[in-house]
Amino acid sequence: MLAVSGDSPACHAAFAAATKLPFPLLSDLHRAVIRAYGVLDGDRNVAWRSTFVIDRDGVLRWGQAGDRQMVRDGAEILRVLDLIERLRS
Repeated sequence: MLAVSGDSPACHAAFAAATKLPFPLLSDLHRAVIRAYGVLDGDRNVAWRSTFVIDRDGVLRWGQAGDRQMVRDGAEILRVLDLIERLRS
């Protein structure tokens, strides 16, 4: 698991330290990944709140994107991950 945002590496380091995240935060200052996944809000030069589940083979299995006030549903993400794992068995 990893996270990508347009924030700087310094912002990510501070956030990771404060939250004790168990996964890496990748900085996309030039918005290349954000643009490639189609979640760049070009008017504000920020990413839409988005989550993507990509399997071990690099196949996009699930995704969601919404405005910056969108609350992500962790239970739904865990359900998708569990389903993908069961399908691999």
